[in-house]
Formats: sequence, structure tokens, C-alpha cells
Amino acid sequence: MIKIGKINELTVCGESSSGHYLKSDDSEEEVLMPHSLGPKEVIIDQKLKVFVYLDSNDSLLATITIPNAIVGEYGFMKVVDTQPFGAFLNWGITKDLLIPDSEQRSNINKNENHIVRVCIDDRTERIYGTTKINKYIQASEFDIKEGDNIKIVPAFKEELGYRCIINRKFIGMIYHNEIFGKIKIGEPVEGVVKKLRPDGLVDAALQTQGIQNLMNSKDKILAYLEQIGGKSPLHDKSSPQDIREALGMSKQTFKNTIGMLYKERKILILKDGIKLVKKPNS
Repeated sequence: MIKIGKINELTVCGESSSGHYLKSDDSEEEVLMPHSLGPKEVIIDQKLKVFVYLDSNDSLLATITIPNAIVGEYGFMKVVDTQPFGAFLNWGITKDLLIPDSEQRSNINKNENHIVRVCIDDRTERIYGTTKINKYIQASEFDIKEGDNIKIVPAFKEELGYRCIINRKFIGMIYHNEIFGKIKIGEPVEGVVKKLRPDGLVDAALQTQGIQNLMNSKDKILAYLEQIGGKSPLHDKSSPQDIREALGMSKQTFKNTIGMLYKERKILILKDGIKLVKKPNS
């Protein structure tokens, strides 16, 4: 069965002047993949992963290009046009995504960026977007757990941090006091789950949590000391800003890590900073 608004693995079963026809293994229903939306070389019986949607004439089309988000996912998209009946956003494929006027949480204007949930009308099978996402957030069914690696798309800077899309499936937050590098709106970054909240939101972090974070931080501090000649004025009384600028980590992580390095006799903790322990014959 061909699923509209989803990624389908279909088999090439025919060709016409317009393109190639694809079908699923469990159905005789066919979908057209125009030449412009398929790979350069296509052969009969070839299996392809394609995104299926309805065109403006309500005809099924397939494309090998994957949109910014499929049905049931969130995407961060730019408004390319507005009409009295709705707004059109760049969906990442040749067709733009319509957010009907009734699905706009607030007025949407051209060139704005929005977090959008991609939905499908069960009656017409037409795909649309919505910025009224609270009900979907509250109904979140998590397939992730604390400590899992995730892909994060920062969307908006807020008072507490950055509102983000998590794995295209969830909405969450990275807090300012846990950001130790540059964040670029709309640019995906790797992170981890800190907390799954009962309101359906995800608290996320950019740095690895727990013991792995400390192991990574040990390597970073040792490399930093080697680079600057073996001694640094940073110590446990240094300001969080100084530590963040020098090492890209929190003060708490820094304190925990230099404690481990001291116990391992790799550094000395002095009144005015930290120092590499010289190896024999060095």
C-alpha cells in the first residue's frame, strides 16, 4: 500500500514519456515519478525510496527528494508566499507546503521562519502544515530516553535558551547555561537527551552527559595545556565565562575533570592555575 506523505520503498514497474511508474509489493496501485523528480538512470524492477504526495490536481506523485519533514514530523521552514487563504513554505521539494489560514497560530508573513507540523487530511489525503502544535506536543509518545544521542535543529532564541526540533519528532529546549559554543539557527547539531518532560517537551544538551562528557573533557584539557606550554591560569575559582571561552565547557565540568586529572597525576592544581605533570625524560 502506498502511503501518502511518507517515505515509501516502491518498485519501478513501467515507463512513459512523462516518467516512471512505481508500485508497492502488496498493491497494484501505481504512482508516477516524473523524469525531473527521479534519478538519472532508472531500470524496470528497481527499488527506490521515494516521498509520495498529491500534486495540485490531486494526482499521486513520487520524488526521490526527501522534504524537510514528512507527515507526523516537525520542520523548520521559511515562508515563500502568502495568500488570503494561507501561507506557502519552502518544503524542500518542488511543491511548497500550504499552511491554511485556519492552521496558523498567529499571522504568518513572507520570509519568516516557523516550526511547522506536517499533517494530512484523512478525508482528502491532502498534506498541509500547521503552527498550532501544542496539542501534538502534549500527545508526544517518546521513542527516546535520557542519554540518547539526538539530532537538534535550533529554531528560535528565547529567554531561557533555544527552542529546538528534536529528531524531527519532538520539540524541546537547549538552555543558555549549557551552551558552550556557537549556535546557528536552522543548522542541525548533535546532542543528547537530558530529560523527557511530562508536558511532552524535551530538555536537550549539546555536550555529552555523564562519564563520557568527563572523558572527552579530560582529553580537551590535556590538549589545551600542551598547546599553551603546560600551564594555565584557569582554576576552580575562575569565572564560568573564562572557562567557557578557553575550553568550551561548563565550570562544573571543568572542576570535575581537573579533579580526575589530579587523581591520575596528570596535572598539578596550583593556587594560580593548573599545570601538566612532566613525564620522565621529558
